[in-house]
Amino acid sequence: MDNKFSSSWIEMRQVYDMQARSPLLFEYLDKLPTTENINLLDLYCGSGSFLVWSIKNNINYKKCVLIDYDIKLLKSIKRNIKSVIEPHLKIQSNTNNLDLLIKNNKEIISNIKIIKNDCNKYNKGYDKYQLISFSAVLDLMSKSTINNILKIAKSDCALYFSLCFNGKVKWTPSNTMDKYILSFFNNHQRSDKGFGLALGCKSIEYISKLAKSRDLSIKIKESPWQIKNHSEMDKIFLNRYILDTKKSLFHMEGIDRKILKLWYEQKKYEIDNKKISLYVGHNDILIKRK
Repeated sequence: MDNKFSSSWIEMRQVYDMQARSPLLFEYLDKLPTTENINLLDLYCGSGSFLVWSIKNNINYKKCVLIDYDIKLLKSIKRNIKSVIEPHLKIQSNTNNLDLLIKNNKEIISNIKIIKNDCNKYNKGYDKYQLISFSAVLDLMSKSTINNILKIAKSDCALYFSLCFNGKVKWTPSNTMDKYILSFFNNHQRSDKGFGLALGCKSIEYISKLAKSRDLSIKIKESPWQIKNHSEMDKIFLNRYILDTKKSLFHMEGIDRKILKLWYEQKKYEIDNKKISLYVGHNDILIKRK
């Protein structure tokens, strides 16, 4: 996947992603005999937010391989991990900060290998892993990409798709333009994002039906952003969210730019005056062979 996503946007959303992630993975791991020898493959890892969330929640993987195409994001992973590990733990790294060890004195807690590669073409040694993670990327995928991914599902290796956008955006209070803007936004999400024609919010329904047709076990939980606009950070994020929405829709065929501009200006006023909150729907999905 050659598309590069804004590092500032990824950094801004990380705190809301951390709050949104569901307990689905905890429930899965609690049923395993042991979690001490789990190897993680994190595809489209970005700045490592899934691993960072795991570490913050005391989930440690013996071996982690993180893969993404954007070297700038990959080089921020060490810093992001360092911000959440316990004070008594240390990070040892090579000069490129792409091979990391998390250590407790001389004991190695996690061995982390960070690789710059095109995840669409990566197909090495899936049988080495007990968990394969895809964060905030399912809705960008095409049917063929999802078809190929489900082929690697096994009984001893779960596929974990987290923070999958489900098409639901609710502003409180709402206005008459919200449904109009959301319909265009959901259509925009179905353009090519680097995997072929994206399914957008339809990806959840598609992967559910496909998993069941292949007799795979699938579990789904909600993991929404719920942004109350109670802090300066909330205000900055919400303003970025509506600005990016406006920019992404501005050149869409059929959009009424006057309505788009009016929607943006009204939302900006309400955000700046702390009169509005935002709900963005996501789902976490765990798939494995029965």
